Amino acid sequence: MVKLRYIGALGLLALLVFASSCYKVEATTAIITITDKNGKPLPNTKVHVFPEPTEPSNPPAELNQELDETKTADATGSVYFDYTNYYQRGQVGLFVLNIEATSGDTLMVPGIIKIEEQVENQETIKF
Repeated sequence: MVKLRYIGALGLLALLVFASSCYKVEATTAIITITDKNGKPLPNTKVHVFPEPTEPSNPPAELNQELDETKTADATGSVYFDYTNYYQRGQVGLFVLNIEATSGDTLMVPGIIKIEEQVENQETIKF
């Protein structure tokens, strides 16, 4: 009976140590909203997000192709990107990405967004 108590106590202690060592990573996301100059959302706008090369070289450094994405804005003029898988524990700041929003065939507006870890990063691009 005494051995059973020790085994139970050790099991509970192990469970407490394991549970306290768990670290939950919060989502790292980016929401880019496209509006006109009056603040009205512009749905169906193409939004291209891409990194700059990390170091100047000739020829230019390779870009991380996984970060180069193009999406179409929804009815609210917003585009959602999820960068949770890029965060590593202890990291401060993830990256800065360029934005190119295109409406129609000819109008393109540039922008930039800083992606910080474990938060919802937001940027608004105005046409």
